[in-house]
Amino acid sequence: MKVHEDVECYIQFGSKSVKELSARMGWTALFEEAGVKLIDPGCGACIGAGPGISDNSEQVTVSAINRNFQGRSGPGRLYLASPLTVMTSAFTGKISAWAPDVFAE
Repeated sequence: MKVHEDVECYIQFGSKSVKELSARMGWTALFEEAGVKLIDPGCGACIGAGPGISDNSEQVTVSAINRNFQGRSGPGRLYLASPLTVMTSAFTGKISAWAPDVFAE
């Protein structure tokens, strides 16, 4: 499975130790193979900086960040969601709730 072609998907590591664990467990390679862009630990979209913020008012962001101040994550529309909903949406290309059978073939 790959991130939908019309979507940019980011995961930001919460700490250096989490980043190291991800590499050690093989998750980093799995994320990259799926088309997820990985961001080092630090401040980012929740303070309106770095990758993951919208560039224009037409863009939609679905995020698990804990900030929803107007304009905080760029000029686009921001929807806060659970991590499962965020990732399901990244793969389907539309806001989608996760369910056990959402990717069943």
